[in-house]
Amino acid sequence: MCTITSFLELLNKYSGLITAVTLIFGSLWGIVKFREHIKDKRFNTYHKLIDELVNEQIQPDRKIKLDRQIAIIYELRSFTNYFGVSARILDGLKKEWSNGNERVMVEIDLSLAYMRKNWLCRLIKNK
Repeated sequence: MCTITSFLELLNKYSGLITAVTLIFGSLWGIVKFREHIKDKRFNTYHKLIDELVNEQIQPDRKIKLDRQIAIIYELRSFTNYFGVSARILDGLKKEWSNGNERVMVEIDLSLAYMRKNWLCRLIKNK
């Protein structure tokens, strides 16, 4: 039969183990929550960049500077989880902007080439 006294003795006997398990669980929970926060932040940052890149087509009165477009296209290389969709977006923009500025077209080509390399080549060679 389990009494309060025997339960307290059991807790006292295994207090170190209970503390260790609690600390490990708390740490793992913190890591999971931190990773979710980072993933959410990267999601929002990615979508903000895409919005800034293509928003000129949606709102023609809003002009984005050429260098800003080039920087955004370059920064898309940092979002490896989104390479598939980024490549499709850049392919579409390249066709849509076919008569556009040559500097933007060069940056699109460079970014597409980078995204289509395998991960080991990207690791070895700088962006």
